[in-house]
Amino acid sequence: MAAKSIAYSDSGSGTYLLTKLFAQLGVADQVAGKSRKVRGPPSGEPVANVVARGEAEIGFQQVSELMHVAGVSFVGPIPAELQPGFSFAGVLTGTVREPKAADELVRFLASPEAAPVITKAGLLPPSAR
Repeated sequence: MAAKSIAYSDSGSGTYLLTKLFAQLGVADQVAGKSRKVRGPPSGEPVANVVARGEAEIGFQQVSELMHVAGVSFVGPIPAELQPGFSFAGVLTGTVREPKAADELVRFLASPEAAPVITKAGLLPPSAR
């Protein structure tokens, strides 16, 4: 609450903060005047860049888009019980050119062997969900 400026993404995560989370926490009115929506890529930039330049004291965006940006300190995710529960899924279309290879890739991404790389990228592997 002491922050003078807050930046959030113009994506679904930012919409969630603005329309749900801030209200759920009872702080919507207090943060409204000091919050700024940041237009993300491809025509804009990540929230972390705005924070790194000092244009916002706090930034909210997906972990994977914050944690590897120089000039910011990743302090942690929003508590799990307040997360909206976004997830990614992999599917194969009927027109895939290499169905066996594509199937192996999707299966690998869901495997315990892929978990360390997925975690390093700031995402949760399937076993952690």
